[in-house]
Amino acid sequence: MRSVLKSSVLFVLTCVATSLLCASATAQPTRTPPPVAPIRPLQTTEPAQPPSPKAQKSVRKPPQRPSRVTMVKDQEPVAPQVVTIVHRLNGVKLLRYLLRERNEPGSVATIAPEAVNADAHASIIAGVALEDGKTIVARLPQVAAEMEVQRSSLLAPPDDPAESRDAAHRRLPRAPRMQPDLTVITQDGKTFRARYIGVDGSTGLSVLQLTQPATTADISGAVHKKINDGQNVQLFAPERVATETPYTILVRIGKTDAKIAVKIAKTKADLENVMVRATKLSPNVIGGVACDQAGNTLGIVDAVEGNNARLLTAQTVRAATKRVLEHQSSVPRPLLGIRGEEIDLSAKKSLMAFGWNEEELEELIDNEVGILLTFVLPGTPAAMAKLKPGDVIVRVNGRNVKGAEEFSEMLTKVGSGEDVKFTVERPQLKQSLSVDVKLGGAFQPVFEWQFEMPKVPRWTGGLKTLGIEAVTLSGKYISEWGGSGVLVVGVEPESAAARAGLKERDVIEMINGRVVGRGTWPFTYRFNSKEKHVLSVVRHKEKKQLVIEPVD
Repeated sequence: MRSVLKSSVLFVLTCVATSLLCASATAQPTRTPPPVAPIRPLQTTEPAQPPSPKAQKSVRKPPQRPSRVTMVKDQEPVAPQVVTIVHRLNGVKLLRYLLRERNEPGSVATIAPEAVNADAHASIIAGVALEDGKTIVARLPQVAAEMEVQRSSLLAPPDDPAESRDAAHRRLPRAPRMQPDLTVITQDGKTFRARYIGVDGSTGLSVLQLTQPATTADISGAVHKKINDGQNVQLFAPERVATETPYTILVRIGKTDAKIAVKIAKTKADLENVMVRATKLSPNVIGGVACDQAGNTLGIVDAVEGNNARLLTAQTVRAATKRVLEHQSSVPRPLLGIRGEEIDLSAKKSLMAFGWNEEELEELIDNEVGILLTFVLPGTPAAMAKLKPGDVIVRVNGRNVKGAEEFSEMLTKVGSGEDVKFTVERPQLKQSLSVDVKLGGAFQPVFEWQFEMPKVPRWTGGLKTLGIEAVTLSGKYISEWGGSGVLVVGVEPESAAARAGLKERDVIEMINGRVVGRGTWPFTYRFNSKEKHVLSVVRHKEKKQLVIEPVD
């Protein structure tokens, strides 16, 4: 289900990127609006006659006017804790987001400076206000991807083996210096600027805070304490409304009637897995707020598949919020660094392949307790603790592991950077092993099971070793950029490139005297961070030279 969710998000973003980067793009309203709303179509006409050099100095293009998101007036009131969040992304941030999702270098033929520098689009999604009215929780994967730049360094294998040993135990990231452009809109049309606190890596939920309450209504008791099978629920999510007013995006709170289809209570965990079913569900409800008939919060829609939707319950939302607020920053999901499968009848073949004999595996399968490790990623906490493929983790801090999800929840409760004690069974050993592990932390992939091995990006060297993310420039807009090479779409904070003064939207023409933009070598060559590198860049059509000093 989570793969369906990720595919839908990527599809929408790819469509927006296409409209942003292609010269013939236009924005057309649709009956069923997607979560990502284009702000303004690009101008595609070329001037009949180029201005003279003298006139060119005095003529400046007027700044593009971003569209305003406005709430429909006099709509049917819904639960007061349901709010709308608008996240604006400019072109360079959108390019960076897509680059990280694809994890490979790319050449984009028509990157117009106007499109990259202006507001490109807005993501419009529902959020829920907690009791104080100032704390807002929402599912904002684009914001998390934009802000958590540290996740790349958590996954990429370091050059120094000594760094590899410490990579899984990195400190929690600091609060971001640059805040995303976030606006919270209430149902009566009031707007508030929101401050991004962080994302909870275990659930993918982001926490925002306002300087004043978004609603004056009493929502202190607006959390439903009990969920019953067959219970009627309502899913609230923003919908676009067609309008002919220029520079205006009109939004209302849409409502979808549904019923609780499945509730699986966890006997040894505080979380619940709740599914709801409706006759018609669109991707637009992903991130929507689920409420009962009295307007109490049941949870946030995490994924949609056909006519079914999965909820992160109100209890899960509260737990995620508490983790982020306690740290006042993003909280990575616990990283162990293994791939595994549950112990049941279907695991018999795998157990035998790892050397378990009939007598040993019969006892394991009868108890149906444990996680069989099928792969251990080098350099992770699991590898450093000498865990091996074929091992079975049967207990975590003395508690039996009865399934993959319960194992994930146990690690989540322990938290990244904390110590955990595993009881491990190993084939052909009569006694159990006690293994102490210090959990690491990671943000990527956000929407995968927490106990699985993280996926290492294909492209981990090249400019990334200097803290630079870039795409290759080519095509007719090179003259407007003032040079050719690679366009910088991201600079990792406190990296060597950042200290050298490199900025987003810079065009790198040469590195150490070698021309950039011919082939993929800037993305694959392993730059030595302990050596000096000289960059020839173009910034606002002015050529500059930046020196990246060696890192001790």
